[in-house]
Amino acid sequence: MPGACALIARTLPQTPFWPQLPKHSILESMNVQVSPGLPFLKVEEAKGEVFFDATLDPARELEAVYQSYLTADETSYEIPVRYAGGLEGMVGYLKGNQVFPLRFFKGQIVGPITFGLSVKDNSGKNIIHNEVAFDAVMKGLLLRGRWIIRRMKKICEEVILFIDEPGLSGYGSAFFSVDASTVTGRLNEMIEEFQAQGVRVGVHCCGNTDWSLLLRTKADIINFDAWSFFERFSLYPEALNDFLSRRGVLAWGIVPTSEFTGKETVEVLEEKLEGELRELKSRGIGQEILRERSLLTTSCGMGLMSVEDAEKATGL
Repeated sequence: MPGACALIARTLPQTPFWPQLPKHSILESMNVQVSPGLPFLKVEEAKGEVFFDATLDPARELEAVYQSYLTADETSYEIPVRYAGGLEGMVGYLKGNQVFPLRFFKGQIVGPITFGLSVKDNSGKNIIHNEVAFDAVMKGLLLRGRWIIRRMKKICEEVILFIDEPGLSGYGSAFFSVDASTVTGRLNEMIEEFQAQGVRVGVHCCGNTDWSLLLRTKADIINFDAWSFFERFSLYPEALNDFLSRRGVLAWGIVPTSEFTGKETVEVLEEKLEGELRELKSRGIGQEILRERSLLTTSCGMGLMSVEDAEKATGL
């Protein structure tokens, strides 16, 4: 844990993030991490799995979460320390070791679509299709996000919170059961909630998806895998122009993670990135605004990489 925090602070001294470390603890897996205390759900910690608990009193579950939400009381949605080793480790590290003032502090939370498709209710269907239960779970996720933001602002007032939506890589397939209006509606519900807390909100999807859906949400930042999926992303120039005109920012996942070989160089990545910028120029995207509104990131999280590879990728 201290090694991960030191690496982040050393390589990104002005814009650190707090790490999720599922190899350190299965409780830091993105779905499990946010689940303790959510209405209708229980966590089997030994397996690192989230279940719908049919033994709970529905009326009591609904009353508790809506009371907390309506009174803006996120205190009962604090993440237990054993689920948040990366967050608490980074907060402690920055308090004790930060030399330079931070520009931003970046964190993350699982998105509503990915979460809603990952847990089944007591009838065996994805909880996102159980309107009553999922709306309560959604309110719990919003409260959990509020608590994360408040915790992060103890370190830096300028917070970036990413909504992680790997589940959207299945959008458009015969196996994806959520329609476009639900995707954008639930995402915007979460985005607006967090923006109201005074943070910049990003959405990350590490695979192929219908990027026009995400570009037309109210997100401040869209993060895509520019290493593997640029061709698909480039199919939406009109939506991208609209997004940039609203002062949206692109986060280019130009450093590979799952496909990382260790042979990548800055020169190779720069050449690839410049080629992609030229391609967007040919599709009518202004270069000045595009370069001004760009961040560079890894293509996805590094939590499953070796320490050596994560160090190299972060350095790149």
